[in-house]
Amino acid sequence: MSTAQRLIEQADVCIKTGRYQDLIPLYELLEFQVSAIEIEAVPMNTIYEPLLASYLVAYDLYSARSLVSRIPEVTKSESSQLAVLIQVLELLRQWERQNGNLKDIYKLLHQSRWNSTLAPLIAILQDSIQNRELDLLAKAYTSLPVQLAASRIWLNEDTAAEQLVATRGWRYDASTGLLYPKAPEVTTNRPIGLQEFGHLADVVAHLEVKQESS
Repeated sequence: MSTAQRLIEQADVCIKTGRYQDLIPLYELLEFQVSAIEIEAVPMNTIYEPLLASYLVAYDLYSARSLVSRIPEVTKSESSQLAVLIQVLELLRQWERQNGNLKDIYKLLHQSRWNSTLAPLIAILQDSIQNRELDLLAKAYTSLPVQLAASRIWLNEDTAAEQLVATRGWRYDASTGLLYPKAPEVTTNRPIGLQEFGHLADVVAHLEVKQESS
């Protein structure tokens, strides 16, 4: 079994078991392997699509932009899924500059078709977008109408209150139609990149030795 095929199988296992945090280093190595050795049996869009989706889930917009910049234009035009993910990236950048709406991104993701590899990642991305917007609402409001919360995160108004009470611990007053957000918990993000960089360096060294010996 080739290294590329082994990485593909490892990525599939990560997706099936929900170990999404492991996908980025796997697909980064896979991209390097396939592009460096020019493995034609592995279509590049099958790497670019889940890698870009993984960057978006991690909210690593810098790496996502870097990836998009090195994707050939012909590959972008051949993949409708990749085109949607690139559009999502641009919308997230607009939202970061405070001239965009996360609801528009969620709507785009929800209404697009995804293959079996991307569908689990997109579900996680939708949840992360919802949570990001809800955290902002909780910071901005001590109380807000249920209609406002539902519209901001693409929820059904009839079930929004029940869902937010159950999943976020918010309080709902049915007599006034107001939601009372619970302040989001402060989490410390783990710095990423050092372990992945070391792993990539090992692969590069292995390939250089292989090329010198051939």
